[in-house]
Amino acid sequence: MRTDRELFKSCSAEKATKIIRDHLGGLTLDVGCFDGLIVSTHREAIGIDIILNKSYVPFVLADMHHLPFKAVSFNTVVMCHVLEHTNKPDLALKEAGGVLQVNGKLIIAIPNARNPASVLLRFLIGYDGHAFPKETAESYAKHRIFLGANDLTYLVQKQGFIIQKTFGTTPYLPKIERIFELRLFRSFYWELGDVFKKYAKDLIFIIKKS
Repeated sequence: MRTDRELFKSCSAEKATKIIRDHLGGLTLDVGCFDGLIVSTHREAIGIDIILNKSYVPFVLADMHHLPFKAVSFNTVVMCHVLEHTNKPDLALKEAGGVLQVNGKLIIAIPNARNPASVLLRFLIGYDGHAFPKETAESYAKHRIFLGANDLTYLVQKQGFIIQKTFGTTPYLPKIERIFELRLFRSFYWELGDVFKKYAKDLIFIIKKS
C-alpha cells in the first residue's frame, strides 16, 4: 500500500491531503477511498470503493450512487477525486447528503478541468495527463465529467449544500511545476494555489449540509 512519503512526492497531493485531514471530524466516510490513506490519520474513519483494496481503514465494498448506510450517520463525508468518475454527480451528492448529519461536513476535491493549461493541452493533443487523462481500458478509472469551480459550485448548491471554504492546490504548469516539487519552494507554491485558484491543478471545497 502507499505511504505518506510516496503520496507527498507530489506538491499538490501533499497540500490536498493536509487540507482534507485538517477538516476531518467525528465519524467520517471516505467515498472512493482506494486504500484509505488520506483519512488514515483519523480514528473514526471508514472507506468505500467499488474495487476491493487493502485499506488502512475499515473498508466496505460499495457504490457511491447507493451508499449502504443509515441516514444521517456521519459527521464528515470525503469525496477526493471521485466526482469526475461518474456521469451522475447529482445522485452521488444526494447520497452523500443523505448519510450526513445536519451541519455535517462534505469535503470534495476535484482535478480542475477549467485551468488554462489543461484546456490548452486538451485542445492541442487531446489530454493533459490530469484532469483530461488518456483513455484507459478500465471503465472505473475513466473521467466521465470535467469540472471547474463554477461547475462544482452549481452542483453542490443544487443539492442544498452551503460552501464554506475553497482552496486551490498548486498552479498547474506541466513540466515547469517540477521545479516547485523541491521542499524549499513548497509553501510558496501552496500560497500561489490559493491566490490563483483559476490556475490550480486541483480544487478543494469544504461544504456544510444545511
